[in-house]
Amino acid sequence: MDRRMNRRYTVIMKFSSTEFRKNLFQIVDRVLQGELVEAAHNGRIIRLVPEDKPSKMSRLVQRDTINGTPEDLEWGQQQLDDEVRDSR
Repeated sequence: MDRRMNRRYTVIMKFSSTEFRKNLFQIVDRVLQGELVEAAHNGRIIRLVPEDKPSKMSRLVQRDTINGTPEDLEWGQQQLDDEVRDSR
């Protein structure tokens, strides 16, 4: 497997036909998630492209974040410190 960057900084995964055959289902899953995949066979390149490209919104990963000002964070830290001190 070879990963290369193109001009748009998109990773293109390249496989030999043997690697492709060994990992067919995993590779197809990656293509369906929007990754670009190329397989080489007898000196020719085959590109795998999903029929309909998933939206950017469907690829978002939920992350834990903190929304607030630095003062909010200081206030929250003070509350945690008070709780720990009181629980001793």
